[in-house]
Amino acid sequence: MNCKIFVASIIVLVAFLAISEGLGVDDRCRCIKTESRRMGKLIEKIELFPPSSHCKDSEIIATLKETRQEICLDPAAPWVKKIIERIIANKPT
Repeated sequence: MNCKIFVASIIVLVAFLAISEGLGVDDRCRCIKTESRRMGKLIEKIELFPPSSHCKDSEIIATLKETRQEICLDPAAPWVKKIIERIIANKPT
């Protein structure tokens, strides 16, 4: 009988972990380090992530054209600020 309870407990634990992983629960920022060097011509796409309950910082993630690598941009860098201003200005209301 104890073996059945143990096996059932393991199954419940694994199911809980699978469900929580599947929901995309992420309790930390995506950007650990940021890049401040100019690289505008290398960028294909930029995504802006405002502060949230998971991360207190705004995050700017750029996808590079050739490698499809995602890099985090420094929101304090002057060239990044200009890009953000353009994105916000062109955003439909």
